[in-house]
Amino acid sequence: MNRRDFLKTGLSVAAFAGISRFVRSAESPANKPNIVVFLADDMLWHYPGFNGGQAATPNLDRLAKEGTRLKQFYVHSVCSPTRAALLTGRYPFHNGMEERSHGNDIAGMLPDERTLAQALKQAGYDTALIGKWHLGNWYQRQLPLQRGFDHHYGLYGALISYNGKTRGLWYDWHRDGETIREDGYTTDLFAREFERMMAARSNDRPFFYYVALNAMHGPYDAPSELVEKYRKLPATVAPGKNERDVQGMATLEAMDTAIGRMIAAMKAKGVLENTLIVFFSDNGGHKYNPPFRGGKGSTYEGGVRVPCIINWPGHVPADKQLEGMVHVVDLYPTLLKLAGGSLEQPLPLDGMDMWDMFTGRKPSPRTEVVHNLPDGGKGEMGEVSICQGSWKLVNKELYDIANDPGEKTDLAAKHPDICKKLNARIQQLVAERRPPEKHLNIPDKPLLVFGEKENANPPAWLQPYLDSLPESPKSIKKREKKQKED
Repeated sequence: MNRRDFLKTGLSVAAFAGISRFVRSAESPANKPNIVVFLADDMLWHYPGFNGGQAATPNLDRLAKEGTRLKQFYVHSVCSPTRAALLTGRYPFHNGMEERSHGNDIAGMLPDERTLAQALKQAGYDTALIGKWHLGNWYQRQLPLQRGFDHHYGLYGALISYNGKTRGLWYDWHRDGETIREDGYTTDLFAREFERMMAARSNDRPFFYYVALNAMHGPYDAPSELVEKYRKLPATVAPGKNERDVQGMATLEAMDTAIGRMIAAMKAKGVLENTLIVFFSDNGGHKYNPPFRGGKGSTYEGGVRVPCIINWPGHVPADKQLEGMVHVVDLYPTLLKLAGGSLEQPLPLDGMDMWDMFTGRKPSPRTEVVHNLPDGGKGEMGEVSICQGSWKLVNKELYDIANDPGEKTDLAAKHPDICKKLNARIQQLVAERRPPEKHLNIPDKPLLVFGEKENANPPAWLQPYLDSLPESPKSIKKREKKQKED
């Protein structure tokens, strides 16, 4: 199947004709590919169909079938560190994001970091973030429009309700620095924004669209018809299925449908053939990610090894799985060099250009991945861990990842020399750590909406809207706990 036949969804090309007749139809320059990064949130390794899972993911399955899958692609064990590494090409201990940006929190990614959006913008690209930012949600200098994105639609933080757009008592939904109210399911709204932008854009410049979905992160609120579909799966099809699996697979299918809509929008615009698509998850799913050990918040493989698809037919091999170590920091130099951008910058990169590896011409040049250093981010990133070649140190445990990817056999006692070498390397890297911004509570009260400027002048509809929402289970527990303490 080629891209011209990709995705027979309910969206028709004709639906875009009325909008796109007002814009030019010239293709983006062939030597500067469009770049779209789809980032899933907390996706479990064994859920999508292309990994043998039970969730219906036909669009992701086609991306995988038409593209190349990376078998050893690493991120960090929680979301903000991964997002910062993607956008800077630098490890979290260098860019100040070893600890997540929390709700009531003024800290963000260090302001002198150059982002991929800034670098691609300098290379002539239109840039947009559709979705979740989570690299600082308060001061203007931290927000997407100040970090190289021409357009932002979505949330600054994390953990928002899919329909209410709130994190506890706080609202978090924005377009280009303005608080907006749009009813609907966040996953569907992201697809609609992408469709709107794609239909209206002029194709005389290449684009970089970073689509950071909040699916499959909690709090789950999947469409009811999908929830019922997975609830009815027999145990013979989904052994061990529980309510978290039901909600998770339903949320994943909704995300897959949204990705299909966005790909269809690119096809309708005539830009799909010249678009490089990257798909991956920001960390492992909760608790278990068979066949690997561990999950989100842990540096065992289940927390840091995630599915990754590179799709650009005619440029990367189809239906191929590549061995070799790759880290999320490698996407920065790979994409920027492919776009004709400059890699010259004051802060040195941790990432490596992987294009020859993605195309199958050469093996991965990477021999080391740093998962987490001591005392980083108040322990949010999991166990202290580093990997060199096939050897991986997790706290005091040592594993041969090449022969034991499930991390079942601790070889530390047999190889104390390797443990000593890896620990020495960890201490060397600790000396390179840059001090992060301080994680302090937001000073302004009352806090209604994230973003200092927006909270200072909230729209008239916001307070009544927040008052109308049902109290979340988490808020009820916090209130009851406070009442007991008082």
